[in-house]
Amino acid sequence: MRRRHTFAGRRARAETGSAFVESIVAAAIVALALGATFRVVADGAARDRGAEARRAALLVAQSELAAVGADIPLAPGNTSGESGDLAWRVDISPYAENDEKNPAGELLRVAVSVRPREGGSSLVTLQSLRLGAGS
Repeated sequence: MRRRHTFAGRRARAETGSAFVESIVAAAIVALALGATFRVVADGAARDRGAEARRAALLVAQSELAAVGADIPLAPGNTSGESGDLAWRVDISPYAENDEKNPAGELLRVAVSVRPREGGSSLVTLQSLRLGAGS
Protein backbone atom coordinates (compact mmCIF):
# COMPACT_ATOMS: atom_id res chain seq x y z
CA MET A 1 0.00 0.00 0.00
CA ARG A 2 1.26 3.30 -0.96
CA ARG A 3 1.03 6.34 1.22
CA ARG A 4 -0.12 9.51 -0.36
CA HIS A 5 1.42 12.75 0.75
CA THR A 6 -1.12 15.42 0.60
CA PHE A 7 -0.56 19.11 0.35
CA ALA A 8 -2.27 19.61 3.72
CA GLY A 9 0.19 17.25 5.41
CA ARG A 10 3.21 19.05 4.04
CA ARG A 11 1.74 22.38 5.01
CA ALA A 12 1.17 21.21 8.61
CA ARG A 13 4.79 20.05 8.90
CA ALA A 14 6.04 23.39 7.47
CA GLU A 15 3.91 25.33 9.94
CA THR A 16 5.26 23.22 12.81
CA GLY A 17 8.82 24.09 11.80
CA SER A 18 7.87 27.73 11.39
CA ALA A 19 6.33 27.84 14.87
CA PHE A 20 9.53 26.35 16.29
CA VAL A 21 11.70 29.04 14.63
CA GLU A 22 9.30 31.76 15.81
CA SER A 23 9.47 30.47 19.39
CA ILE A 24 13.29 30.44 19.28
CA VAL A 25 13.34 34.03 17.97
CA ALA A 26 10.85 35.09 20.67
CA ALA A 27 12.98 33.45 23.38
CA ALA A 28 16.06 35.28 22.08
CA ILE A 29 14.22 38.62 22.19
CA VAL A 30 13.05 37.95 25.76
CA ALA A 31 16.62 37.00 26.78
CA LEU A 32 17.98 40.26 25.32
CA ALA A 33 15.31 42.28 27.13
CA LEU A 34 16.05 40.52 30.43
CA GLY A 35 19.79 41.08 29.96
CA ALA A 36 19.26 44.80 29.36
CA THR A 37 16.98 45.02 32.41
CA PHE A 38 19.60 43.27 34.56
CA ARG A 39 22.29 45.74 33.44
CA VAL A 40 20.06 48.71 34.26
CA VAL A 41 19.22 47.36 37.73
CA ALA A 42 22.87 46.48 38.47
CA ASP A 43 24.04 49.94 37.36
CA GLY A 44 21.40 51.59 39.54
CA ALA A 45 22.45 49.52 42.55
CA ALA A 46 26.12 50.41 42.03
CA ARG A 47 25.27 54.11 41.79
CA ASP A 48 23.19 53.82 44.96
CA ARG A 49 26.10 52.22 46.84
CA GLY A 50 28.44 54.98 45.65
CA ALA A 51 26.01 57.71 46.72
CA GLU A 52 25.61 56.07 50.14
CA ALA A 53 29.40 55.90 50.59
CA ARG A 54 29.75 59.61 49.68
CA ARG A 55 26.90 60.52 52.06
CA ALA A 56 28.57 58.67 54.94
CA ALA A 57 31.92 60.31 54.07
CA LEU A 58 30.29 63.73 54.06
CA LEU A 59 28.86 63.13 57.54
CA VAL A 60 32.31 62.12 58.84
CA ALA A 61 33.95 65.15 57.17
CA GLN A 62 31.39 67.55 58.67
CA SER A 63 31.86 65.98 62.09
CA GLU A 64 35.65 66.30 61.96
CA LEU A 65 35.46 69.86 60.64
CA ALA A 66 33.21 70.73 63.58
CA ALA A 67 35.75 69.16 65.96
CA VAL A 68 38.53 71.53 64.83
CA GLY A 69 39.16 73.95 67.66
CA ALA A 70 37.38 71.78 70.22
CA ASP A 71 38.87 68.26 70.02
CA ILE A 72 41.44 68.95 67.30
CA PRO A 73 43.86 71.79 68.13
CA LEU A 74 43.54 74.82 65.85
CA ALA A 75 47.22 74.96 64.94
CA PRO A 76 49.09 74.20 61.71
CA GLY A 77 49.63 70.48 61.25
CA ASN A 78 47.89 67.22 60.36
CA THR A 79 45.57 64.96 62.31
CA SER A 80 44.12 61.67 61.06
CA GLY A 81 41.91 58.90 62.28
CA GLU A 82 39.30 56.33 61.35
CA SER A 83 35.55 56.21 61.63
CA GLY A 84 34.00 52.87 60.69
CA ASP A 85 35.12 51.92 57.18
CA LEU A 86 36.38 55.44 56.48
CA ALA A 87 39.71 57.14 57.16
CA TRP A 88 39.83 60.90 57.64
CA ARG A 89 42.60 63.49 57.63
CA VAL A 90 42.51 67.09 58.81
CA ASP A 91 45.17 69.44 57.37
CA ILE A 92 45.55 72.87 58.95
CA SER A 93 47.85 75.43 57.33
CA PRO A 94 48.26 79.22 57.37
CA TYR A 95 46.01 80.93 54.85
CA ALA A 96 48.47 83.72 54.07
CA GLU A 97 52.23 83.32 53.79
CA ASN A 98 53.11 86.74 55.15
CA ASP A 99 54.98 87.30 58.42
CA GLU A 100 52.79 90.21 59.42
CA LYS A 101 50.97 89.52 62.69
CA ASN A 102 47.30 90.38 62.92
CA PRO A 103 45.99 91.25 66.39
CA ALA A 104 42.68 89.51 65.59
CA GLY A 105 44.47 86.23 65.04
CA GLU A 106 46.00 84.08 62.35
CA LEU A 107 43.74 82.98 59.50
CA LEU A 108 44.07 79.23 58.99
CA ARG A 109 42.94 77.00 56.12
CA VAL A 110 41.32 73.78 57.35
CA ALA A 111 40.84 70.90 54.91
CA VAL A 112 39.17 67.61 55.84
CA SER A 113 39.50 64.64 53.46
CA VAL A 114 37.68 61.33 53.84
CA ARG A 115 38.52 58.16 51.90
CA PRO A 116 37.82 54.43 52.27
CA ARG A 117 39.96 52.87 55.02
CA GLU A 118 41.36 50.21 52.65
CA GLY A 119 42.66 52.94 50.34
CA GLY A 120 41.54 54.69 47.23
CA SER A 121 40.79 58.23 46.26
CA SER A 122 39.13 60.77 48.49
CA LEU A 123 35.34 60.51 48.59
CA VAL A 124 34.83 63.97 50.11
CA THR A 125 37.03 67.00 50.81
CA LEU A 126 35.71 69.96 52.80
CA GLN A 127 37.63 73.22 53.22
CA SER A 128 37.07 76.10 55.58
CA LEU A 129 38.85 79.11 57.03
CA ARG A 130 39.21 79.52 60.80
CA LEU A 131 40.57 82.34 62.89
CA GLY A 132 43.33 81.18 65.21
CA ALA A 133 44.51 82.78 68.43
CA GLY A 134 45.43 86.46 68.33
CA SER A 135 48.70 87.94 69.42
